Amino acid sequence: MVTHAHPVLLVEPNGETPVDQMLGNDGWQVIRAGAVADAMERAKHDQPSAVVFRGAVADAVGLAKKLRCNARTALLPMAIVADASDGAREELARWGVASVLPSTAADRIVADAVRKLAPLPPPAQAPDSELGRADRLTALERARLLDSPPEQPFDRLAHFASQLLDVPVVLMSIVDRQRQFFKAQVGLAEPLNTTRQLPITHSFCQWVVTGDEALVVEDARCDLVLSANSATIEMGIVAYAGVPIRVEPDETIGSFCAVDMKPRRWDPRELRALSDVAALVQALTALRQVEWLPPRTFDDFRNLAGVTGRAIEAAMRLHESGKTRVEATEQQALLAIAGGLGRDLTHAAQRAPK
Repeated sequence: MVTHAHPVLLVEPNGETPVDQMLGNDGWQVIRAGAVADAMERAKHDQPSAVVFRGAVADAVGLAKKLRCNARTALLPMAIVADASDGAREELARWGVASVLPSTAADRIVADAVRKLAPLPPPAQAPDSELGRADRLTALERARLLDSPPEQPFDRLAHFASQLLDVPVVLMSIVDRQRQFFKAQVGLAEPLNTTRQLPITHSFCQWVVTGDEALVVEDARCDLVLSANSATIEMGIVAYAGVPIRVEPDETIGSFCAVDMKPRRWDPRELRALSDVAALVQALTALRQVEWLPPRTFDDFRNLAGVTGRAIEAAMRLHESGKTRVEATEQQALLAIAGGLGRDLTHAAQRAPK
């Protein structure tokens, strides 16, 4: 009996069914999840060969969308066991699901369908339906970051992160429907240093946006999705760590990311420091929008002000551990930015509604 390298993820609320045994007899390991959120975590962690979903069609569509929007799960084939209308089948097909079986399908038929599933081809870009979602594009426009000139605080934070993590490239990447624009950057050669943008086909950050979570890659050349990305093929990007940049009302418009041209195992302390510096970026973004966006509450500003101390502490812990070396000028720059930001946010909070 052939033993398959990767398991099958079976998503259904009930207990074990004959499908488990049938697939097991064929050499598959079956892992289970009872809800969409659980299924996504299992899919990202266990990297199954296929997903089988039994349940409501609306939940099936929701899971298919989440899988396709995440770089770690975008190529997973799915079989759906549900009573689906023609419209639902068309919607599932748009999310790459061609195998839709009726709820009355025998377990043997379900098992046969799983055997025939094959990985989807690597997409040229993340799902346009999410990149181009109206609410996200509205938030992107209201942020007034796209095509804006360089600003020293953002540039200094990018320089600081580059030294802190010892990486050649750091980007504050703002992603619209067809391109990514670099509000701040370190390490890009000409002409990118001047043009400050790339088409979406050259973007890892797009997957941070559509997945709405951090993306950490040790070697993109070994990743089924990212190995086909033009940033890997044409630019030689190998290692990547990016965290979301969010604006009101909690929409992800880009990524603050660190990039290396060689394989890299990211230390958890490095990822925490990157996330905390990105929180400073978000706080700066929120502060510069106070003049034209609806007022935030006192608690909003108090929470934003709190990230400054956490960012400094995380950065200094990483520095003092000997993991990295940061020049004194960069340390002073961070302290100046964080101190000024904390004061400005405190003043803004005093003017905000309780």
